[in-house]
Amino acid sequence: MAVTKIVSIEITDDLTKLCYTSYNQKRTTVYKTMKFYNPEDSVEDSVIIDPAKYGMELQRQLKKGDIKCKNVVFIISSNRVLSREVKIPDMKEKLIEDYIEGEKEEYFPMDISNTKITYNILDRDKESKEIRLIVYAVPIELIQSYHTLADGVNLNVVAIDSTGNATFQYLKREVPGKIDFYFQINENNSMFTILEDGKFAIQRNMNFGAESIAGKLMEEVPYGEMDFDQAMLRLENEELLYKSFDEMYNYSPATGTDAERHERKKRITEEVRPLIAGFTRVLEYYNSKNKEAVINNVYIGGCGSRINNIDKLFMSEFNGINIIVINDLPGLKYFKSDLPMAKNSTEFIACIGAANFTLDFSGVEDKSSSSTPVAFIVIVFIMTILAVAAIIGVPLLNYKLSLDEQEDLRAEKAQYQYMQEVKDTLDTKQANLTELQAFALTTVTANEYWNNILEQFEVNLPSNTIVSSVTSTDLGVTMVISIPTKYEVSKLIMQLKKIPVFANISVAGVNEVKDDETGIVKEEFTVSCEYPVPEPTEEPAAESSEESSEEASE
Repeated sequence: MAVTKIVSIEITDDLTKLCYTSYNQKRTTVYKTMKFYNPEDSVEDSVIIDPAKYGMELQRQLKKGDIKCKNVVFIISSNRVLSREVKIPDMKEKLIEDYIEGEKEEYFPMDISNTKITYNILDRDKESKEIRLIVYAVPIELIQSYHTLADGVNLNVVAIDSTGNATFQYLKREVPGKIDFYFQINENNSMFTILEDGKFAIQRNMNFGAESIAGKLMEEVPYGEMDFDQAMLRLENEELLYKSFDEMYNYSPATGTDAERHERKKRITEEVRPLIAGFTRVLEYYNSKNKEAVINNVYIGGCGSRINNIDKLFMSEFNGINIIVINDLPGLKYFKSDLPMAKNSTEFIACIGAANFTLDFSGVEDKSSSSTPVAFIVIVFIMTILAVAAIIGVPLLNYKLSLDEQEDLRAEKAQYQYMQEVKDTLDTKQANLTELQAFALTTVTANEYWNNILEQFEVNLPSNTIVSSVTSTDLGVTMVISIPTKYEVSKLIMQLKKIPVFANISVAGVNEVKDDETGIVKEEFTVSCEYPVPEPTEEPAAESSEESSEEASE
């Protein structure tokens, strides 16, 4: 039976969002939307580390929402999902998978032996005869955790998608050509998606969201204790952000109480700077690649877009760009009972985008198990032939005929003697090739991927970071950095730890430095970002020589 309805589930570290929707229909119908906080210590970087605990809560929430559908699509929202836009020669679609498999180590210069590789075709260029696509690499451990969860709660996994792809698919399908730049501000991350006439142009993820802004409000003592939801409600309904940094700098408090209120509002407004810096980097990167492109309208959604004055604060920083807040996603049909949630539907854009099959990480190949049935069939076939031969008997040949046949075989063997020489030549060339390949590996250094590392720095380093020196070796990257506060030091280190190229991040020490001329105090420190230590390679030649000597001694 064809799947016509699904429950699409996006699981982040703290929060789960789900939609009960139609599946692969001309117009997406949303029957029910829900969100709930994950049980403690059940999810880590979107991996279900405690399927039993999380599964019990998921079942409770589905029952609470009266959702009985067993078909699910999981959406992965994790820093461990790697993606790379690439161009390959034009070829038949059935050949693309094998081509990507052969080039995957070029796309992802790190250990991806335990990952699932898949791709999504963006477009074909008939003039250059190239295919533009996005290649994804997802840890198999992550995929299997979702299958374990589904098995435990008796759910059928229809597909496993990614947040970035699902968001793009909604924009391409439901609003083609109408939205060129969409900026999603979620709880703990933000995503920038740029399209050109409905086609994918660029997408970037940033590990910064509304949670950081709400967290700054929760630190302010006069507001009293509150949780994230209460803080967000205040940010939405009260004017706790300045409309521009100019307004903030030029404000003159009239009283002492007013001055305290100004300082609190100033601290919360300053917390938006990393988000503006990330937005700036994405825009500058896109403009550098597309000199003639002009972006006039930027649409923002997600829970962070509802923060009072955040759109005005962004607009004040970018001349000629209109920031348009959208809460209700267009092109959808909502069920009557879910109309209140429709007003905040941008929070569920990934769940809604996954309602159309486009990308699937769910299949994890097991090559050893898949080859067993074929081998078994071959063995059974051979044994059957032998049994039949034994039953019907084999006529005995005359001794003279046997001698004649033997002579014929010897003559035939002599004709093919040259093949031994060909084999010896091939073995020699193979040995030379192996030696050259081993030598080529010694010439590869981690610094060859400096462009990828630099791009990660552009996205993750806050805008107020001053890097006074950078040293790069085969072991890693060392930077001397200045930043205003210790809080931002710790935040920067957490951002650097999420860059997959580095195995370890360490800080020698943090020193407080004061500029004698300006009086500005900054925290200065040296951070070392180490590459993974390569595993020792085997030396077959040495082993074989040792074996030979042992055999000789025996």
